[in-house]
Amino acid sequence: MQSTDYIYEPLDMFKKQYRNEHAKNTSEYFEDLVKESGVNESENAQVVKKIRKKEKEIKRLEKKHRTQTGLKVFLIVLTVLLLIAGVALIYSFTDEKAPARLITGIIALAGGVGLILIIVLKLNKVIKNLNNLLSETKEKLDSLYATAWEQMRPLNELYDWSMTAAIIQKTMPLVKLDPYFDYRKFAYLAKKYGLPGNADKNKSVLFIQSGEILNNPFLLARILNFRMGTKTYRGTKIISWTVSRIVDGKTVTETRMQTLSATLTKPYPRYSTESFILYANDAAGDLSFNSDPPDLSGLNDRQIENLISRKEREIEKKARDAIKDNSEFTPLANTEFEALFNALDRDNEVQFRLLFTPLAQTEIIKLLKDKTEKYSSCWSLHKRKYLNFVFSKHLKKIDVSQDPSLYVDYDLASARKKFCAYNNDFFQILYFSLAPILAIPLYQQYRPREFIYDEDYYDKFNVSCWEHEATVNYFSESQFKHEKSVTRNILKTNVIAAGKDYDVLEVTAHGYEGIPRTDYVRVLGGDGHYHSVPVHWVEYLPVKKASRVVIKKTEGVSRREFINNKQNNDNWRKFIETHAASASAFILRKSLLAFILAKPYDDQTDERLNEILYQIK
Repeated sequence: MQSTDYIYEPLDMFKKQYRNEHAKNTSEYFEDLVKESGVNESENAQVVKKIRKKEKEIKRLEKKHRTQTGLKVFLIVLTVLLLIAGVALIYSFTDEKAPARLITGIIALAGGVGLILIIVLKLNKVIKNLNNLLSETKEKLDSLYATAWEQMRPLNELYDWSMTAAIIQKTMPLVKLDPYFDYRKFAYLAKKYGLPGNADKNKSVLFIQSGEILNNPFLLARILNFRMGTKTYRGTKIISWTVSRIVDGKTVTETRMQTLSATLTKPYPRYSTESFILYANDAAGDLSFNSDPPDLSGLNDRQIENLISRKEREIEKKARDAIKDNSEFTPLANTEFEALFNALDRDNEVQFRLLFTPLAQTEIIKLLKDKTEKYSSCWSLHKRKYLNFVFSKHLKKIDVSQDPSLYVDYDLASARKKFCAYNNDFFQILYFSLAPILAIPLYQQYRPREFIYDEDYYDKFNVSCWEHEATVNYFSESQFKHEKSVTRNILKTNVIAAGKDYDVLEVTAHGYEGIPRTDYVRVLGGDGHYHSVPVHWVEYLPVKKASRVVIKKTEGVSRREFINNKQNNDNWRKFIETHAASASAFILRKSLLAFILAKPYDDQTDERLNEILYQIK
């Protein structure tokens, strides 16, 4: 397939070509990595086989150890009982003519002593031998693990951030994934299409992947959202009172009890994540709509027909109301498409028809009704002028990071399985998240005028604000959060300096501390009186902490070279000790190096880092 080819039938193309082709490309890519690494598969398999054997042996020994230890505990308890019983029986002996109690006591003491001897002379030795054997076996297992890890080290170091993108582009050349979301593309999207920056304090970008489909830009994003919701707290109090009543001419007093309950609703920080595809295209730029198709995956054909019939009646009513109200809405002749695509709030009928030609309608219906591909349905398409948002429930579930550490393993067979499974799943979810876009022919035919972004879009900073946030979120949140914060944190970034290939950021972590409170709610009891019921709740007050982070472009430095620097480059270690907040406060992600600063960073410092980074190749 050539890069100029189009995908007008995304479902059929996936079944006929892309699924098998991508699986083949993924497998070949992994085997090329294995070949380049020089890992001997048969030797690794032999070591892994020994590991599995030792693991089973350890489980068997641990089970035996638990049995013997349990037996020891049982015998100790029995010994104590026998000794106590023996002593008690002997001391309680008073009648010399009835020695049974004395004899029983002596037997109990003898039994206790005998059990002590069994525990000390036999059982303890068995347990000690098991402990020694377990220790020896675990040492051998650790040695085997070390051998297997060393065998796999060359391959584990070869994994890099660009692999998933390279495989996808080989399978589907019209889709290009960028190394990272740079400032130039962000400025283009912001200026031309109105893409927002990172000003919203209630959102933080957890992940961002930029790319293009035939020069039309798209983003794969995962966002952390914050909102101040509410939580209901409940408290209880037990009350009692006495009542008197006459029974058979006598006064009877009764005590009655009641559990009073009270509730309070207080503000409570709530966090959620959303994942989506954002696609920009000049076509139908005056059109907006929300398409939220029904989930058909659990419905049979008859249920789908009934759903369509109900929706058709709704559409007919909307059309009649539109005539009365003199509004623009005019349903398409293809009522099945109207019912399933469910974009009845569209605001431009002419442009809606330009996008959703009969071919597009057919392909979208195929996607929504398909039951053979697990990722083909369960999506929504929202269009806002030039920007299109695709939300897919499948996109929420997958780890979108493409992190090379996902494949790191001591077992080559396991690594192969993980590599192929992840990359095939990622491709399929990405493909079907893009499928509603690909099903619209005009989007692929419509190319932006700016094949090369003009100078207005160039390098104010090195990296986009979306990528800034995604990068700092890749760190452990604990490295930024305020010490009093008990909630998740929204990380926001602001560029305070920029050099040739680095940005210095101020990262502000916004969280909440929790302060225990108690309110008393007056509740009427069964005794006719009001009582104060304590309700314990937590007051959440905002806290924030600022840190400095540098993000540096490192094109040309592979993950393997980065690892070599960490392991073998003394100058690198000294640089990190001097400039990073801690030894763990730096990461390599995509083609970006980032670390939390312990001291100011400038051009001179950056030149020194360049010398160190490229010292080991």
